[in-house]
Amino acid sequence: MDGCLNKIRLEKISMDNLDECLRLSVTEVQKEFIASNAYSLCEAYALTNHESQIPMPYAIYDGNTMVGFVFVIYQPLDESDPDDDEDVYYLARLMIDKKHQGKGYGKAALFKLVELLKTFPHGPAKAIVLSCNPDNKPAYPFFLSFGFKEMGIQDDDGDNLLRLELE
Repeated sequence: MDGCLNKIRLEKISMDNLDECLRLSVTEVQKEFIASNAYSLCEAYALTNHESQIPMPYAIYDGNTMVGFVFVIYQPLDESDPDDDEDVYYLARLMIDKKHQGKGYGKAALFKLVELLKTFPHGPAKAIVLSCNPDNKPAYPFFLSFGFKEMGIQDDDGDNLLRLELE
């Protein structure tokens, strides 16, 4: 992975790379578990109108080749929500194009993302949180092997919440 890690970079989604990002796709089996990049980018745009949550959509590149997409949302504490007790970065999507899977890009991209989030680009946070269906193989074991821990909580879709401490 070290060679792959050195080549991977995250680049903000812009008009220059939007079409390429929209052409990325996962396998048919994976489509059951992950929203399309088009939906994710629409969600990111809609969040630009949210008063506190900040969308962070990035293309994942190996050199000049886009190999995937990652979408994070900075979610600061919402004092009006009694269930919200901390600032987090929510990993909404991580996908590697089906042509580039199995080459270490997911792990390298997640490592780069964690490095970025540890700089607290939009504010402090204690952790990265994500939701994942345990039936989503190989994604679920991938996140656990990376260091994410089960929180013992399910979201409204029945997916398990996983957490990686930033501090």
